[in-house]
Amino acid sequence: MGRIELRYCTPYLRDGLAGTGVVNQPTPALPKAGDTSLTIGAATLNTLVASQVPVGARFTIATETAMVTHVVTARTPAIGGVTTAITFTPALGAATYTGTDALTFKPQLLEVKVGDGDLKYSENNQYHYDLDRGLLDTVRDGDDVPMDVALNFTWVYTKSGTGEAISPIEAIKGIGAADEWVSSDPDLCQPYAVDMIVDYVPPCAAPKEETYYFNLFRAEKRDHDFKTANVSVNGKCNMTEPVITRGAAVL
Repeated sequence: MGRIELRYCTPYLRDGLAGTGVVNQPTPALPKAGDTSLTIGAATLNTLVASQVPVGARFTIATETAMVTHVVTARTPAIGGVTTAITFTPALGAATYTGTDALTFKPQLLEVKVGDGDLKYSENNQYHYDLDRGLLDTVRDGDDVPMDVALNFTWVYTKSGTGEAISPIEAIKGIGAADEWVSSDPDLCQPYAVDMIVDYVPPCAAPKEETYYFNLFRAEKRDHDFKTANVSVNGKCNMTEPVITRGAAVL
């Protein structure tokens, strides 16, 4: 069983969104520093409608001097059809924009407020023990066993309202405000999954930061407790152990 001291960590949920696009703003309407909207074309994403940019999508613009990740807050048209314009935050930074700048879309991301919650995971190994005339002898590897993950977090709301952030339950189930989230499993014929990422920064001398990637997580049980305002989510990752890296999280 692995346990992370949550007061030193930040858990995130991440979907599998990916794709590219191109800015479509010729002279004299070239993008400039401070802009919070762009007209775009040739968007190709791994969404149900490949040319539709989800609200919440993150992207970078190739010509921006300091590579900043922006988040889409609105799109045109708002419902259906090919996305022709996006509004986003933060504003564009300094750059020499060309009007045909390349866009790279990244997974949608949600920070989970854990409060007094917890995060645990279990790695499981299966072995076969062979006998020789009734005595223990050879040991062989058994089948892979998926990793168990349990997350408890503060219950603020289950269904987000207008202007509110996506709730963790919506992100985990891919419903409501997260109905345009893309499964983190590249095989879209398999059940919907998300990645759970934990950025762990204990109060020690640097460099002690670690990032835990619980990829391909599927929630199998969700318990809601009105009295304690807590949600408990239990599920499995389609992997035997987390991917652990040292240094800042790559989100």
